[in-house]
Amino acid sequence: MTEKQRLFETAIRDAVVVLTLMRRDVFAGPEFTVADESTDKAVAAGWAFHQIEDEARRRVNQ
Repeated sequence: MTEKQRLFETAIRDAVVVLTLMRRDVFAGPEFTVADESTDKAVAAGWAFHQIEDEARRRVNQ
C-alpha cells in the first residue's frame, strides 16, 4: 500500500468512527479531532474531501 493510499484509508477509518458517533447523537470528542487531522493529511496528499466522505458513508451504510 502506498503512503497516499494509507493516508486515505486512515482518514476513512476515522470518518467512519465519527459518522457512527453522529448517528448516536454524539457531536464532540477526541475522535472528531483525530478525524480532522487524518482528513487534512489525506487532502494534503491529493485526495479530495468528498472522496473520503463518500467512501466513509458507503462503508457505514454497508
